[in-house]
Amino acid sequence: MRWIFFLLVVANLGLFGWFMTTERTPTKTVVVSQADRGADSISLVSELDPEELAARAPAVATPSPAEPVVEAGKVADPLCTMVGPFAEAYQGEDVVRRLQALQVEADLRDIEMQGQMRYWVYLAPLNSSKEAFRKLRELQAAGVDSYVIPKGSLENGISFGIFSEIERAQSLTEELRGRGFSAEYREEPQTYLERWVVLGGDAPAAESGAQVLVGEEFWQQLQLDYPDIGRRQNVCSEIREASAEQ
Repeated sequence: MRWIFFLLVVANLGLFGWFMTTERTPTKTVVVSQADRGADSISLVSELDPEELAARAPAVATPSPAEPVVEAGKVADPLCTMVGPFAEAYQGEDVVRRLQALQVEADLRDIEMQGQMRYWVYLAPLNSSKEAFRKLRELQAAGVDSYVIPKGSLENGISFGIFSEIERAQSLTEELRGRGFSAEYREEPQTYLERWVVLGGDAPAAESGAQVLVGEEFWQQLQLDYPDIGRRQNVCSEIREASAEQ
């Protein structure tokens, strides 16, 4: 029995030495291709070249561009409601009282309105009024109807008239130039004043009620009392500028 024991010990030592000297098989990593997942195909990393491996790698998501940032503090120009025009001041004052009774701020103003475009034919301003009157005498001696402009941006210039049709202004300008006078013309917007009730007054836009909602029954009654008036909205700052110039 002793020799069997020694035989088993020798066999175990030999087996142990064989395991220690035998090269272990390297572990292989597998990558499942997303594109081929439906076909259940498997590729070994060791079988792929670097370019193919890079192509199969999941793409890094590109961050979407940020939304444009709205400039802070920039507020659109507020609108003011206007009611009118009124032929007589007492009519506008009556509407102001009605609105104030509803706790709506309002006031009657003379608003400068844009009219038809006009065309002014003139001679450029001279150095002094003395020179201007000397040129005027020369023009009148030649039979040209004209006068000296007493003030404004064309002060000491010579006016040949203001026309509503541009064709007439162009024709006169060419005629004067043909006679040796350096005439020219420019656009002159015609303006006039109208009485309007402006809702909101001069308070800041956030508090003025620039878009005040008054009951529709109020407007219907107002239209019955004053059939010729209407409602409109305009930029509040433009209304103030127009009335401030008067």
